[in-house]
Amino acid sequence: MTAVAASRAAPRHAVHVLRVDVGEIAPGAGAIELALDLHVPSRLADRPLLFWCVPGGGVARGYYDLHDPQNPDDEAFSLAAALVAAGHVVVAIDPVGVGDSTRPEDGYALTTEAVAQGNIRALADIRGRLAEGGLGGLPPLPGLPVIGTGHSAGAMISAVHQVASPDFTAMLLFCFGTTGLPEYLDDDLRAALETPDGGRSRVVEFARVRFGAQPYLPAPRYEKDTPAGRALREVMNNVLANIGMHAMMPGNVREELGAIGVPVFLSVGERDMTGPPHLLPADYARCPDFTLHVVPTSGHHVFVAPETDRLYRRILNWVDGVVPS
Repeated sequence: MTAVAASRAAPRHAVHVLRVDVGEIAPGAGAIELALDLHVPSRLADRPLLFWCVPGGGVARGYYDLHDPQNPDDEAFSLAAALVAAGHVVVAIDPVGVGDSTRPEDGYALTTEAVAQGNIRALADIRGRLAEGGLGGLPPLPGLPVIGTGHSAGAMISAVHQVASPDFTAMLLFCFGTTGLPEYLDDDLRAALETPDGGRSRVVEFARVRFGAQPYLPAPRYEKDTPAGRALREVMNNVLANIGMHAMMPGNVREELGAIGVPVFLSVGERDMTGPPHLLPADYARCPDFTLHVVPTSGHHVFVAPETDRLYRRILNWVDGVVPS
């Protein structure tokens, strides 16, 4: 069941806070409720889309609506604001264990597949309510095309989601690649990478060995007293140990990326941790329409890079061209 728990006004659009009961998604995790932000445009586009936004490790759903707390009316960092200004609907979700969503006692029950399953169920709920009309004051929106949107580990979760349940008409991904972080892996894990499943079946085992009694890891902090640093500090949250370990493993979701058969827009920073950008398209073997956009001077957080408005214009032009009318 979905309930509108609260709402707040932003300069150009309203944001409604929702909670969705997705039931039990993993053995021993119990009943799970997920928290979401529904961003509603003041005027719908002629051809509105639903952007389903999953944050990466260490941040909560507010990552898609970044604001410097010292200048809260400035929406330059907010992807959600740019999308709703164009008349689209945006839902940003806290996956299970993150932000305001349920945090099971045993965080090691939360595999990438379980987290994706929670998102799949939440999306089905939201799409049904949007089709009926009334959610967030919107009219009935049956058959709304969904753009699966994910940053970093959120892109990894979204890839697993799409293969398990092909809900997305197109995918908008940020700062993600399958090179992992091999320099942080021990010899046992390196050996597992050479097995038929690339160590995938042992992710939880490896996470337990590395992180012990901490299935919810503290997020890194951004100490710089700049608009970008302050905006990022506002949305910092814990990292799920299993998700972090999975993302660190080279080849993490190469199989899933290779199975994606919808258009993909991938944006990475020029100084990102994803490796050489020109190598990234090779993972998308079945993608019929692939766009790579490299943000100059940016690291892993392209939303706070200079000239973010150019990135957002590129995204809107891209989605207008790849989603059937």
